[in-house]
Amino acid sequence: MIKLCYKEYPFKISLAACKSFFDKTGQDLQYIFLMYLDECKKTSGVDDLERMKLFYNVCTFETASYAIHALITDESVPMAEIQDAMYRVSWLPSDRSDNMSEPWPLVMLDIAVQINDYFSINMPVKKKAIKEG
Repeated sequence: MIKLCYKEYPFKISLAACKSFFDKTGQDLQYIFLMYLDECKKTSGVDDLERMKLFYNVCTFETASYAIHALITDESVPMAEIQDAMYRVSWLPSDRSDNMSEPWPLVMLDIAVQINDYFSINMPVKKKAIKEG
C-alpha cells in the first residue's frame, strides 16, 4: 500500500506501469526506486535534514508524482489527487507513528522497499516456474 496524506492506495509494479512512466517522463521507473534504496544506504548516521535533502535530490516532485500515479492500481485516481496529497504533507519526517503524513520522498523510499521485497519474494518463484515450464 502507498500511504500518502492519510489515504492508502493499492499499487503494483508491472511492465505496464513502467511503460506508462517512461512514456510520460522518458525515465526508467525501476531505476528511480533503485536510487531511493541507494540513497537510503548513504544516510546511516545522517541527521533528518541532510537525509531529506538527499532523498529530495533523487527526483523532482513531478517525476515522483508520475511514478506514484503509474503504480496505483485504481485507474480512477486522478493525477491531481496524488499531487495535492504530495504537496500537503510536511517536508520533514513526522513524529506520528501511523506513517500516513510522511513527505513524498519518504513515501517513495517506502515504495522502493516494498518493490524490493516483492521482487525478493517472487523472483525465485517465477524463475522456478520458467525452468519447469
